[in-house]
Amino acid sequence: MKSEKEIGCWTTLSVKEILDSPWLKIAKESCCLPHGKIISDFYTIWQPDWVLILPQTQSGKWILTKQYRHGTKAISLEFPAGIVDKGESPLEAAKRELEEEVSYLGSSFKFLGEFPMNPDRHRGKFYVFVVDDVEKGGNRTQDETENIVEIELSTEELEAKIATGEMNHPLQIAAYFKYKLSKF
Repeated sequence: MKSEKEIGCWTTLSVKEILDSPWLKIAKESCCLPHGKIISDFYTIWQPDWVLILPQTQSGKWILTKQYRHGTKAISLEFPAGIVDKGESPLEAAKRELEEEVSYLGSSFKFLGEFPMNPDRHRGKFYVFVVDDVEKGGNRTQDETENIVEIELSTEELEAKIATGEMNHPLQIAAYFKYKLSKF
């Protein structure tokens, strides 16, 4: 098996911004591979960092959201999540998003990890927090582009929706199973 040193890293020779907006940045890069091959048109994508919250009530129910997602043009079943605002820590964003999206509050946010959105081309990352003591009571203040409904599911119901594909956001499913495999 090759070591990391034997695999090697690419060297970025040049970067040309194609798109630069608050929600998406795309760059065309010229890169030199470890064995000398040049790729003159490797495209990278940046999206803002975001948080994903895996909230569970004291009675063991998972809090999820249903909302329209224009990328798939469908209603999506997801855990609460949202962008980390400028100057905000991931923990602060997780607390804010949980309250804004579903009006739940929690006191024991546990950090599960920081993960790349897609190691192949994306430069953004997401942070996952587990909260196992949420209670209704926050102030819901959804963004003008959001129309979110929250639902409560048991672990069995949640896993059945993952198995049938009703819950199909791959990063959220991966975070849930990372949680299941963790020592929390």
